[in-house]
Amino acid sequence: MRMGMTQLILDTGGSAVILPESRKGGYTAQFTPLSVDVEMVTGRLTRELRGNVWVLNYQYNYLKEEMKNRVIAACEKGKRTPIECDFLTPDSGGALRHSRFWVTKFTYPKFYWGKNDHGTLIPLWGGFSLTLREVKPGD
Repeated sequence: MRMGMTQLILDTGGSAVILPESRKGGYTAQFTPLSVDVEMVTGRLTRELRGNVWVLNYQYNYLKEEMKNRVIAACEKGKRTPIECDFLTPDSGGALRHSRFWVTKFTYPKFYWGKNDHGTLIPLWGGFSLTLREVKPGD
């Protein structure tokens, strides 16, 4: 049996929503440089570097009702104020990092009907995705 790995926990300082493991490339964590390029009159290009921030992308196909509500609440909070998150980085070896993030993009899940193991119709919510940007640049 395959064990799942926690990739992202939203709002660890509040409701602590442990997101299910995203599959097939649905989770990325990139340490992204913050910079501004300025082209001089002479055509020379200069770049002002301001540090680096973690940018996280997460998507998941189907969430059950209770999980959907918790995810939406955490993402709505993260659009108004930074939220604390634990997240997996490509070089971590499985250990989670901790930082504060803004929710910069959030796609609400859509409603679908699915079937359980017994063939009974059950409501599902799918197509959920979000992007988080670290609040404070680091090196």
